[in-house]
Amino acid sequence: MPHKFRRILALARLLVLDGLRRHALLGLIALSLAAEAGGLLFFDFVSRDIGRASSDFVISIAWITGFIFLFFHAVQVMALDEERRVIYSLVARPISRGEYVLGIFTGLAFLLFLLNFLLGGLGLGTLLLIKGMVAPVYFSHLSLGAFLLAWTGLFTMQLMLLAVILLFSGLIRGNFPVLLVSLSFYAICSGLPVVRESVAQKMTASVDLARLSKLLLGLTAVFPDFHRLDFKNFIVAADSFPSLDLLLTGFGLALAYTTIFLWLAAVVYQRRDLQ
Repeated sequence: MPHKFRRILALARLLVLDGLRRHALLGLIALSLAAEAGGLLFFDFVSRDIGRASSDFVISIAWITGFIFLFFHAVQVMALDEERRVIYSLVARPISRGEYVLGIFTGLAFLLFLLNFLLGGLGLGTLLLIKGMVAPVYFSHLSLGAFLLAWTGLFTMQLMLLAVILLFSGLIRGNFPVLLVSLSFYAICSGLPVVRESVAQKMTASVDLARLSKLLLGLTAVFPDFHRLDFKNFIVAADSFPSLDLLLTGFGLALAYTTIFLWLAAVVYQRRDLQ
């Protein structure tokens, strides 16, 4: 078992060094810095509730940045591994394909954590700067605990998407098809709760709508609800914090989905024909 962890960490280290060498984070940090600097120039146009608008803006910038990292850098890493036939060299050595999947996931997850750590510090500094520039009536409360919770939820969502990308990279060959399927998966996960809520509001005695509601509820088992990990509204809420049951349910389901996706990815790579 220690040898397995050593091989996984060695592969993850190679991936981290490759990502840093290709400046995968530098460009995204520069993009986020420019976006948040531009936001400082326009927050004066917000007539009220500047705190909520600013926190939503900071979290949105972080999500878009992580989105770019996942759907472009992570997908490209998997595609380049195939083009350079890196996996052929790795599985020819004493490392299993399951360890290959875990090593790739660990390396990309560490880069993603580093990106979120830097963006979190930048975002918190931006919020503190805005809070100090406006009257307390427009930005009365900033909860550090809720900010860390919102960022943890954001990072957890990104880890789930990373596991999905690894699964689709094993099922589908090619950079662009993996990108399209992963984007489609994300779109369904984001839109399914909205559709389910809309159907539930219109459902009365209609049998068809009742069946549709059950079908949509069943699809939740395949497409996780990302809104369970969205805690950005609590950042500026004075006396509000999510309950322990809500936190355990959200993060527990996220852990279960990530584990299942990684297990499926390992199974796919074990049975995949590399020729």
